[in-house]
Amino acid sequence: MGRSWCKTWKYIVHVICIIITAHCINERLNYKKYIKFERHLTDIKHILIWTDLPGVRQQGQTHFIKKKCSKVNCYFTKNRTLFGDVRYFDAIVFNAGDLEKGEKVDIPSERGVNQVYIFASNASADKNYVCNPIYDGFFNWTWTYRHNSTIPYRFISIYNNRSEELGSHFPWPLHTEPIDPAIKSLFSTKSKGAAAIIDECKSTYKREDFIYKLQKAMAEYNLTLDVFGNCGTKQCRRRSFGACNWRLKNQYFFYLALEDSIDHDFVTHAVLRAYKNNVVPVVYGGANYNHYLPPRSYIDAVKLGISETAKKMYESILNREQYYEFFKWRNHYQVRASTPLDACALCKKFAELRLMGRTSYDMIRKWWLPKYAERCWIDSVNRETPDTMV
Repeated sequence: MGRSWCKTWKYIVHVICIIITAHCINERLNYKKYIKFERHLTDIKHILIWTDLPGVRQQGQTHFIKKKCSKVNCYFTKNRTLFGDVRYFDAIVFNAGDLEKGEKVDIPSERGVNQVYIFASNASADKNYVCNPIYDGFFNWTWTYRHNSTIPYRFISIYNNRSEELGSHFPWPLHTEPIDPAIKSLFSTKSKGAAAIIDECKSTYKREDFIYKLQKAMAEYNLTLDVFGNCGTKQCRRRSFGACNWRLKNQYFFYLALEDSIDHDFVTHAVLRAYKNNVVPVVYGGANYNHYLPPRSYIDAVKLGISETAKKMYESILNREQYYEFFKWRNHYQVRASTPLDACALCKKFAELRLMGRTSYDMIRKWWLPKYAERCWIDSVNRETPDTMV
């Protein structure tokens, strides 16, 4: 009886030890789990960058804090396994430039009910077009240069002289003051018609043809159009941009600010070179430039056409007072570069989530590029055509 009780007691002690050990292990695991998530508070919006995102290098809250955003309760990460399940992220950002790469579609296998999928692009729709129908109805928000994006951004911004950003509303005064004589003196050394700096010689929308035709039209007025870069007869290497800018400022009346894509709302930093170097920009793109640039500060070559553009350039050079009119904006505005894909605007949008609800872009391909079918067809033909037949 004594031996039997001893065995039973040992068995009980053994079981108790196992239970205590298991409890301790469980508590330790829970403790570790608690410590792991303690850094990610419930009021923080955790945003997973699915592949890569231009301009976002720092992860965590650092990006938002260093930018001095009005809202900093957002957390960037590229670690898909941070929570063990991608459905726990508040939002996932997809770079449009990575959506069509390779044959395999790289998207999450499961999706959270309240999760926000964001379509982001810092390049034109013609560069980052979308062909696969799997993305229709896939995205809740868009974060692009398009003005009707959920989170729109600009490459350039206009400020008044009190450093207040004006958005797309430029209250042009009824009575404008002439430019200062000191500013007029900046144009006294100019003697050449126009310059362009082009490194990509071929574009989808044939801007190279526009340059060639404008050169011929300007030649009728004895005006020159000098092309710098890989596509012209004059060199403007990256290391010598300072010298090229000096030549623009002191020798040329006009600068061709040509976009590489004629897309809706697409106005990039290309035009800034003209404004910074006291040259009148001749713009060539698909945007309504009245919404992006100071009034009467540029020539819109798409609206005027090639012949009228050359004529207006000639008349402005011939009549200096008419040329000075292009610079009256300096009495009222400042033109500055903006940051594409501004993360501050993204974090601020989460504060509006309850008010705006979750939307869905049923036809993201068409919204992003109305002629997507034609563009995708051309791309498929180019892939299927052997190099020897191109």
